Amino acid sequence: MTIAILLLVAFYLFLTAEFFLPTGGLMGVAAAAAVISSIVIAFSHSFAFGLTMLFVTLISTPILLTSLVRVWPHTPIGRRMLNRRPGQIDDRGPARRTRGGVAIEDLVGHRGIAKTNLLPSGLVVIDGQKTDAVSIGMPIDAGSTVKVTGVEGGRVHVRLISDEELAAEVARESSVRSPAALEESLEDL
Repeated sequence: MTIAILLLVAFYLFLTAEFFLPTGGLMGVAAAAAVISSIVIAFSHSFAFGLTMLFVTLISTPILLTSLVRVWPHTPIGRRMLNRRPGQIDDRGPARRTRGGVAIEDLVGHRGIAKTNLLPSGLVVIDGQKTDAVSIGMPIDAGSTVKVTGVEGGRVHVRLISDEELAAEVARESSVRSPAALEESLEDL
């Protein structure tokens, strides 16, 4: 009985190690061998003990796997394999932040510059934040001014801003004065 229980504990340890160590599946094979051996030894001891070990394994393994899958993206090896930076993982999902850690939903309506050609996806800089984006409708050349139209499925959607539209937006922004400027007299302006 003791050997069967120790093999079951070894199964849990090997399975956990498979998630946290880059073993290329060796720990998974060892875990499978340990659990099969544990159940076979338990059945050779008695039928009731074998059924008990089988049910314990069938109930506890999905619970352990679920826990490991939830913890894994927050571990150093999980972040490396998913290519995520620490600020990119939050409660809303792993791909909801820019490379600088700003929520991508906060960029909607802002202007930026295409750093690479968007054919249809590429890199843009918006308010000093680099992020991947997808163009809407047509390819956008690098260096063009873009505007964020929305975020869908964790991806930033942008469109090209024409020179006339950019001039109108800049004129609109410059015409808005601060309250201190409104207090100045007409001669001072």
